[in-house]
Amino acid sequence: MEISWLGHSCVRIRSDDVTLITDPYDESLGPSMGRQRADIVTVSHEHPHHSHRDGIEGDPRVLQGPGEYEIGNFYITGVGTNRNEEESTVNTIFGIHAEGLTLWHLGDLNHAFSPRQIESLGHTDVLFAPAGGVCTISASEAAELVNLVGPKIVIPLHYRAEGVKVELEPLEAFLDDLGVAERVRQPRIDVTASSLPRDMRVVVLEKAI
Repeated sequence: MEISWLGHSCVRIRSDDVTLITDPYDESLGPSMGRQRADIVTVSHEHPHHSHRDGIEGDPRVLQGPGEYEIGNFYITGVGTNRNEEESTVNTIFGIHAEGLTLWHLGDLNHAFSPRQIESLGHTDVLFAPAGGVCTISASEAAELVNLVGPKIVIPLHYRAEGVKVELEPLEAFLDDLGVAERVRQPRIDVTASSLPRDMRVVVLEKAI
């Protein structure tokens, strides 16, 4: 499985000949995610920085909201969370299962999980976590959630980056809270069930061109 970061909360996951893209964004964010083609698109909630379906070529199947879906070699579970205690709008976190791996994308999660919600995630190999606060949980809350979930690999998303017009927090606070000393970025990560690290590893990805 090949994982690349396209900017903000947008991730491209390739497994065999199927491509899944999460939370595509439009250019009002600032940067461009470039021309992308996918078979599956997941949308965490209706905001142009998370739901730009028209920016994806290939007539993909778009998944939004809670439910269970099986497409190609992907089995996907959508779980709804309130955007916050005052709003009735829903943020959908997606569990993505393929190649014997379980990945969770938290979307624009902006309140702490209950112990029951954390338990419902079950075993997590890869966790895509919002790390820039402001319109999501804070960096310290995100780090606490990561430690409670206990994934093998953490990939931070949704933080201050070059050209982004949203006033998000920089990534460093999240990494500090997790005690990450080595902060080398890499262009992508290839993951298999047999290559998972023994201890939790934080992977910071460069934006794919």
